[in-house]
Amino acid sequence: MAEMKRYKQILNIVLLVAAYGYLGYKILTYDNYAGLAGQFAMAKPWQYVCLLVCFMLFPLNRFFEACKWRYLVRGIEPMDLREAQRQVYYGTLAGFVTPYKIGEYPGRALLFRHTQTNWLSATCLGLIGGYAMTTVIVVAGLPSALLRLAPGSSMYGSLILALVGAVLAITALPAIMRRLEKRTWKNERTRLLVTSMAQLNLRDAAVLIGISLLRYLCFLTQLELCLLFCGVCLDPLTTVYLLPLYWLMITVTPNVPAAELAVRGAWAVALFERFGADVSAAAVIATMLLWTINTIPPLIIGSMVKRKLN
Repeated sequence: MAEMKRYKQILNIVLLVAAYGYLGYKILTYDNYAGLAGQFAMAKPWQYVCLLVCFMLFPLNRFFEACKWRYLVRGIEPMDLREAQRQVYYGTLAGFVTPYKIGEYPGRALLFRHTQTNWLSATCLGLIGGYAMTTVIVVAGLPSALLRLAPGSSMYGSLILALVGAVLAITALPAIMRRLEKRTWKNERTRLLVTSMAQLNLRDAAVLIGISLLRYLCFLTQLELCLLFCGVCLDPLTTVYLLPLYWLMITVTPNVPAAELAVRGAWAVALFERFGADVSAAAVIATMLLWTINTIPPLIIGSMVKRKLN
């Protein structure tokens, strides 16, 4: 027990050093400070209000994620909402310094009160929560993607295809897990993993999708506010078409943390360039601001979480 506690304390130090080291690297290597400073200099008071509201939404963003995390692991590690938020913020550290943010859910499990809790089950349940979020992003962005690839296609056909994909995504995994649960598993951790995942049903899927949808709408609102701060004012129809498409593209594009800002900026240029070079440049700054707001404050809060590593 003492040895395990020491390992967790060492891992905690490594996460802190790696996270702040990487953050420092991103700050030092960012190459558009001139454009950013110019945007702040030209911004009007109402635009600063937009940026302030965007910043104020990041706790709501994390609150929705904490609600989903608490719901997912309630069968293996019951907790109140405050504890769930602590774990979500702390998981930001591990996710920030690992490829594809794969360390986020194991990082959250480091704060579990009970050492006997199956962290593998918690990690996989967390991945299911991520799967629900991805489903929402794909379903919302697929109609725009299909219309962009095939402008003559019917919006109704796109929506039907998206909805069929959503139903399959929601129902397939619980059914597969229930089948696997009937097998005899020699490894106890594997058995617990399959059992915990098999408990999910359509009601659980609906709850996870609902929470993910709320978080998704929060993301879209934040992005729109950052675009307004940077002077990118789109008409409502273009906003409804373009913003979900942007989130879809950055979600399905493979990337690692070191390239995340570049991927976001590249898609901003690709999708906004038809409005002119000035608009696409402003959109790149907007995506950088959104990344900063949703990454750095949670990272700082996560590093300040009082840890009781068992």
